[in-house]
Amino acid sequence: MKFPAIVKIQNKRMIAYPRNTEEVSNIVKFSNKNGLNIIPLGGETNRVDGTKPDQKSKNLFISFSKMNKIIEIDTDNLILTVESGVTLKKIHQISQSKNLFFPVNIAPSDKCTIGGNISTNVGGLQTLKFGNIEDHINGLEVVMSDGKVLNSLSKLKKDNFGPKLWKIFCGSEGIFGIVTKANLNLKPKKNYITTYFLEINSLHKAILLFKRLRHQFYDYLTSFEIIFPIPSTILLNKKSNFHLILEMQSNEKNNFQKPLKNIFQKHQTKIIKLEKNNHNSWIWKKREDLVHIQKDLNFNHKFDISLPLSQWKVFILKTNKFIKRFPQFSPYFFGHLGDGNLHCNFKVENDLSKDVDILSNFIYDLTLSLNGSIAAEHGLGQKKNMLLKKYKSKEYYNFLKSLKKYLDPNKNLGTNKLFKS
Repeated sequence: MKFPAIVKIQNKRMIAYPRNTEEVSNIVKFSNKNGLNIIPLGGETNRVDGTKPDQKSKNLFISFSKMNKIIEIDTDNLILTVESGVTLKKIHQISQSKNLFFPVNIAPSDKCTIGGNISTNVGGLQTLKFGNIEDHINGLEVVMSDGKVLNSLSKLKKDNFGPKLWKIFCGSEGIFGIVTKANLNLKPKKNYITTYFLEINSLHKAILLFKRLRHQFYDYLTSFEIIFPIPSTILLNKKSNFHLILEMQSNEKNNFQKPLKNIFQKHQTKIIKLEKNNHNSWIWKKREDLVHIQKDLNFNHKFDISLPLSQWKVFILKTNKFIKRFPQFSPYFFGHLGDGNLHCNFKVENDLSKDVDILSNFIYDLTLSLNGSIAAEHGLGQKKNMLLKKYKSKEYYNFLKSLKKYLDPNKNLGTNKLFKS
């Protein structure tokens, strides 16, 4: 049987390059007949082995690099229709050309694709104000495990004509179906964007400042990031306190600079740098540098957690006590304080597996004891596919497996992703 799309062998991987939804459908049908495990590829920026081949399966990778078209930008309904291989950067560019914007912002935006973003339900730097990507979708086109196409693309703001089935594909990492197109909700672009790089000397004061700003500027505060002292010191090459990145968006010319300055003074917060409508932002470049430094200095044991705001201080207090007991663990923390997402990264001396287990169990158990989540925005992939069974309720886990069995009876979509098949 002739293969239904362009196929190449690259780095010992068999990769198909479909050009349209019909070819994706035919690839899925072919894979069903030949017992292939399908692994969709986006920008491969994942951090949880989401595109790692399953060792016990015959794997077929599907690249969406040829399905990268902007299909339509509807300025009447503020809807952008795209294929799943379009990069987030391209979506930002086309939106801005119409004086609109798409309110999902993660790095690296020039590599990550909208299909991958949807499959992991990304949040990012502006989740505080705008939520996750699922909050900005107006329907999807999805190829199901039997090759049939489920099309729920819509331009309606109100539509309760049956449940929105497309939502189960957000955050399911491709195990229920393969996203091929998306309708994205755009917003009018604000005229003024102000970004602050701030210094403050305690987590307690940072939380108080955030609560004050959230109360007074709820409609305008789009980002509130925190960098802990250790990464701040490395980033700025001098001994440092906590640093904050705050972003405001509005149509007010001065963007509330005077009242903000007064609030900063009251909360003992120092302005290090202020940027206005800067598209080559020094501040956001520093935020991106955090991730590169983390990798370069081997803080490679990463925990992507979220916590209720009321539990941040408890978590840090208990974690600091834990680190004093186990000095082989070196922390490197930063995160999105505004939405509760904390990136807990560690360097583990000698990388002993028993130490990694001790660290993992501590972080997971403490996070869940504080009513947090141990997978805030990066998903589970294969790297963390044991966690759902261990930490979720039996009812949740069994329902998820039943849903997977119904939607993918031949087990040819993302074997061993999210949970062990």
